Amino acid sequence: MSVIEIVRYRIKPETTEEQAVAAWEKSQSFAKAQPGFLERRIAVTVEGDWIDEVEWESLEDATAAAKAFNPETYPELMDLMVVLDETSMTMTHYTIKGST
Repeated sequence: MSVIEIVRYRIKPETTEEQAVAAWEKSQSFAKAQPGFLERRIAVTVEGDWIDEVEWESLEDATAAAKAFNPETYPELMDLMVVLDETSMTMTHYTIKGST
């Protein structure tokens, strides 16, 4: 079964939602180029807590993508790193056990 990666974070106080979404959209080319990428989306609560949800074919694919995540190698990630509050970030992987 595939794996869902959930990255929880907050954006920096001076960042607008529009800037955060634009940075995320720019980073899509990195995600889509990674082996095992299936789908990705983001969501935000009214309190300003964000999730970036990515589905991968396997945990190995998710782990490899996380290791490859480097704005120096992939400049399309730079805007994302500018808007994220890195101190608030957590990443969890879930193996899908059922789906409809």
